[in-house]
Amino acid sequence: MKLQILVPHYKEKAEVIRPLLDSLAIQQNVDFKEIGVVICHDGPDAKDFCFSDCTNLWDDMTLPDNYPFEIKQVRQEHKGVSAARNSCLDASIADYVMFCDIDDMFYNACGLWIIFREIDVGGGFDSLVSMFVEESRHPITKEVLYMNHEMDSTFVHGKVHRRKYLIDQKIRWNEKLTIHEDSFFNIQCQNLSQNVKYCSTPFYLWKWRDDSVCRHDPKYMLKTY
Repeated sequence: MKLQILVPHYKEKAEVIRPLLDSLAIQQNVDFKEIGVVICHDGPDAKDFCFSDCTNLWDDMTLPDNYPFEIKQVRQEHKGVSAARNSCLDASIADYVMFCDIDDMFYNACGLWIIFREIDVGGGFDSLVSMFVEESRHPITKEVLYMNHEMDSTFVHGKVHRRKYLIDQKIRWNEKLTIHEDSFFNIQCQNLSQNVKYCSTPFYLWKWRDDSVCRHDPKYMLKTY
């Protein structure tokens, strides 16, 4: 398997992850046998997702069963998002891994093709840092805004890593950090190797969700700076 998407899950319902899975299912020019998704349920309040062929998906945790790629679900005691990402990494088997938030999605239908192109050209990479798009809201008018993030080391979004590189360098998410764990992880990935690529074509969308950790409190960034 070439790439697995690693997703931490806490209490979110199936409707939250469905855009991510749907955006994977419409990817073009890829062999879906080469990709997979690993979901880690963090604690007893994080119920497993069920997959059903029923047309009326009435259950909050039910998703359609016709996704063309493998979905693996693992579970841990409640330890937080960093530990859940580590559990996803431990359960992964692909050559490359990409950490995604459960409420985000791929920005376009060629996202995987862009990643695979970067893997196949020049012998691949240890880490790939891509431009990504953030969906936001105007603080007064609430108008939808989209912002590009270039050469970013702060957020988890739009990064792909060679799994063996992470294992060999013992790069893991710091489970003691409750904020800015992304920066700690990214800086390790980008500074322990000379084989880091930058991709100027965005393939990841950091979606807006009112009740997400970063969005429910308008002063979150100031409080955690």
